[in-house]
Amino acid sequence: MKESQRIQSLFAKQYNQDPWLGVNFVDKLAQLSPNQAAFKFTPDANSIWEILNHLISWREMVLEGIHEKKYTSPSHNFFLPISEPSQIEWKKTLDRLNQSQDSWLTYLSTMDEAIFDEQFNDKNYTYYELILGVLHHDIYHLGQISLLARLVSVLR
Repeated sequence: MKESQRIQSLFAKQYNQDPWLGVNFVDKLAQLSPNQAAFKFTPDANSIWEILNHLISWREMVLEGIHEKKYTSPSHNFFLPISEPSQIEWKKTLDRLNQSQDSWLTYLSTMDEAIFDEQFNDKNYTYYELILGVLHHDIYHLGQISLLARLVSVLR
């Protein structure tokens, strides 16, 4: 099996299959109402929805950055307030996550693995490390989302 196929499998498992960590995005997010997803424990804390938008935006930016061979992180780091916590907007966010998943799986299934060892732009990491970084970033935030989902379901 090619390394890109292994990475693709990891992306798929953590998204909607049975990863070794026992939780995936689709199942966890399906348990939440828009109000639960938008709930903030304190004004300075991030909601599940804000974390999810941050995660999706990074997925999109890095994938676009791979094609353009550069990206720039905005000062807000994609942590923006949720202005309308409705069912329609929640569905749009979940659809956007799904689209980012499809885009990553398509890229991983067609990529040239020769870039894995190349340095990304002027950074001190390779394309391989960048791609795995996205996967690790997803899993890190999935842990936060899981913890917040458990807390919000108890409180609300």
